[in-house]
Amino acid sequence: MTTTVCATTMNRKDKLQTLMTQMSDGLLEREHQIRLMMLAALSGEHVLLVGPPGTAKSELAKRLKSVFVEANYFERLVTRFSVPEELFGPLSIKALEEDRYNRLTSGYLPEASVAFIDEIFKANSAILNSLLTLLNERQFDNGNRRVNVPLISVVAASNELPEGEELSALYDRFILRSYVSPVSTESFDELLNGALEGFDPDLNVRLKIEDLNEVQRLADKVELTGATREACKEFRHYLASQDIYVSDRRWRKLVKLMKVSAFTSGFNETSIYDTWILPHCLWEKPEQFEGLQELYQRLVTADGKTPSSRLMQVIKAWEAKLKEDQLTHKQDSKGRLLYLDLNGEETVEEVSKYQKKGAYGDLLYKDEYGNQTVQASRYGRKYEPIFEEVKNTPIPLNSSFSKAHIDGRVREIQSLRSSVEAHYNNVNKELSEVSGYFNNHLWLEKSLLSEVTNALEISIKEGEKLLKRVASLESGFKNLPLEESPTLVLESCSSDVIEGELCD
Repeated sequence: MTTTVCATTMNRKDKLQTLMTQMSDGLLEREHQIRLMMLAALSGEHVLLVGPPGTAKSELAKRLKSVFVEANYFERLVTRFSVPEELFGPLSIKALEEDRYNRLTSGYLPEASVAFIDEIFKANSAILNSLLTLLNERQFDNGNRRVNVPLISVVAASNELPEGEELSALYDRFILRSYVSPVSTESFDELLNGALEGFDPDLNVRLKIEDLNEVQRLADKVELTGATREACKEFRHYLASQDIYVSDRRWRKLVKLMKVSAFTSGFNETSIYDTWILPHCLWEKPEQFEGLQELYQRLVTADGKTPSSRLMQVIKAWEAKLKEDQLTHKQDSKGRLLYLDLNGEETVEEVSKYQKKGAYGDLLYKDEYGNQTVQASRYGRKYEPIFEEVKNTPIPLNSSFSKAHIDGRVREIQSLRSSVEAHYNNVNKELSEVSGYFNNHLWLEKSLLSEVTNALEISIKEGEKLLKRVASLESGFKNLPLEESPTLVLESCSSDVIEGELCD
C-alpha cells in the first residue's frame, strides 16, 4: 500500500490568502464581504449582509462553508409566519410518546457549521429566544437539555434594517455588517460576459476546526497597544457626536476581532491599522459607514502621524517664555510697551500732555494777549491752559539672569527636544517599515498605502521644522545675558583678635 504525502504544507497565513483569493473568483466587487466573512469565522462571530436581492449574498455563505473541512451547511428563508421547526428541526414523535419534548436537529441549524439565514429580521418571538442563545453562546435548548452546537459562523441577510425593540438584541449579535450593492457600471460588462465559477478549494488549503480554536486561543494573547486604544477612543467620541449607540459587549468583541486581525497577519501586537475593522462594525444604518471610514483613514494618515497637540502647545508656550525673557522693557498683555509718566503711573503712551507750570509750580494759562499768566480767568473770561508734551520713561526689565535660571531653562528645552526627536525618529522608523507592514498584513487594503506614505513624509518635514524651532529655543535661552556674580571684598584686619572675644 502506497501513501502519498502532500509535497507542500502551507502555513495558516498563506492558506487564508489563497482561500480569500479563490473565494473571489467569479464574484465581482465582493472582496470586502469576503474579508469580513473570513475574519468573522476566524473570530467566532457572525456577519450581516444588507442589500437588495440578487447580489450574491447566499453564494458568499455557501463559499464560506467550503473554506472548512467537513462543514455542515444550513440555509433558510425566514418569513413572519416561520415556525421554530423550520430552523431547529421537527419535534420527535417518539419522544412525545415518552413524554419528552425533543427536536430532531439533524440537517437543521443546531447541527450546522455555517448557516445562511435570509430575511432574518422577519423572525418572530417564537424563534428569537432560541436563535439568540445559539448565536451568542453556541448552545441550543433541546427539551430539558442544553447542548453545544458546532456553529462556526452565521451569515444573515436582509433587504431592510430591523424595526422594533425586540429585534435590537438580534441586530447587536451581528458584529460585522456590510451593505451589498449591485455591481457597478464599471464592472457591468464583465458581469454580462462572465460565468459564475464554483469554489472547491483543495483539502490541504481548507481550514479545520482545530485551526479556528488555535487562532482564537493564541489571538487572545496579542497585546492591544496604546495606539489602538487611542483610536478606539476617537471612534467612541465620534459615535457619541453622531448619537450612535454601541454596547459594551460589542466593544469587547471588537477587541477580539482586532487581535485576530493582527495575529493572523503574523504580529504579536495590534497597531492602529488593525482598527480597519471598526467602520464595518459600528454603523447602525449603511449611510453611517462613510463617516466612520473617513475617520479611520484620517486616524491612520493625517492625525496618526502628526505630533500631539500637547507637544505643540508646550513648544508655543516656551517660545512665548523666551520672548518674555528677551524683553528689555515691560509690556502689557497686548504686547505694547509700558511707560511711567510724571505721576508714576503706567501707560502705553510714549508722550503725555501736562499743563505747564511756572517757576513756583503754578499752572500757566494764556491770556487774551498771548502772554503766560497764572490766572485761570479775569473779568469773567476764562483763559486757555498751556500744555506741554513730556516724554514718558520706558519701564526697564531685568536684562540679565542668574546662571541657575538659564541652566534650568536649557534643561527644560533639552527634555522637550528629546520628545520631538522621539516623535521624529518614530515617524522615520514607521516610514521605513510601513510598506513591508502593509505587504505582510493579511487584511489591509493595499490602496491605502500611498496615502499613509504621503502622510508620513509630510510629518517628517513637519518634524524637521519642529526640531529647528526647539534648537532656536535652546540657543535663545543659552544666549540670555548672564548677571555678574557678586564680588565679596573682605576688609583687612590688623589683629587676629575679634572685638568682643574673651582673651586670656
